[in-house]
Amino acid sequence: MSSPTSSLRIVVADDESDIREYFEAILPRLGHQVVGAAEDGQQLVALCQQEHPDLVITDVMMPKMDGLTAAEKISRSISVPIIVVSSHEKGDTSGNPRIVDYLVKPISIADLEASIRHAVRV
Repeated sequence: MSSPTSSLRIVVADDESDIREYFEAILPRLGHQVVGAAEDGQQLVALCQQEHPDLVITDVMMPKMDGLTAAEKISRSISVPIIVVSSHEKGDTSGNPRIVDYLVKPISIADLEASIRHAVRV
């Protein structure tokens, strides 16, 4: 059996406060640190440039800039794996190799943990 994932510094983004709060509650229970929480794509890009996280978890549909556009901008400046979450079926993320997984809401703790393990292996 593989060893547990080491602690990661994670930035999360979702325009719904309850989803941000879910990540802020669950990720520390999985041994990780939330170093930033954004409510739109512009905030996400700024937080990533400031914090240089080990992982980004972002919603797709957000105001000011959607999560896929934000992921593209982040990928131009830092090399970080990105997990995309959405209320909709999986969209096309093939244009950005930094997007390592796509989760459909609601997100279970088990699915989130598996996705994070996958992200650090990629």
